[in-house]
Amino acid sequence: MVEVCLTRRWPGAARLDRALSLISRCSRALFLSEDLDSSREGASAEEGVNQRAERILTDHGNSILRLAYSYLHNKSDAEEVLQDTLIQFLKTAPVFENQRHEKAWLMRVCSNLSKNRIDYNKVRGADELNEELAAQNREDLSFVWDAVKQLPVPYREVIHLFYQEGYPTVQIAEILKRKESTVRSDLRRGRAKLKQVLKEAYDFDGTV
Repeated sequence: MVEVCLTRRWPGAARLDRALSLISRCSRALFLSEDLDSSREGASAEEGVNQRAERILTDHGNSILRLAYSYLHNKSDAEEVLQDTLIQFLKTAPVFENQRHEKAWLMRVCSNLSKNRIDYNKVRGADELNEELAAQNREDLSFVWDAVKQLPVPYREVIHLFYQEGYPTVQIAEILKRKESTVRSDLRRGRAKLKQVLKEAYDFDGTV
């Protein structure tokens, strides 16, 4: 069975413990990098950092984790990227018009950080399909995940952002720094390539 992390949420107490630990690590890393002291002013600033980190983790943590995992296929590495993304957000303190722009910025940072952690000479897996396949029982789709691993990275990126995160092609272009026409082409070719792999290797002729 292929482990699919993209729809997983940290359950119950385990998720809370991980979240609190992550916030604490981000806060420590930020304060060490800024060389801040432990005075009352420093403590107040740290509390503010913790609150911002908690909000980002609550609003966007799972989306960042899923995207990182789609590149890295390793939960520990994906959590490291999530932490680094939060730290970068806290250090730069960007201001956005709305939450949609905020999420797009975070996803772009996550994408760039993930790319820095992987070896482009290896075949890397992908973790998202179209809505029809995603709605089926994932335990019965291990062959599909194996097929997706054969897709080139550009195809995998747009498939994830389009189907899993629900971004339109114009926003995917902004996140990945590509032309929208290129994104549409990669999405179309990625679906066609996946369908071809599924047909040839697994005799599967479902809709992709």
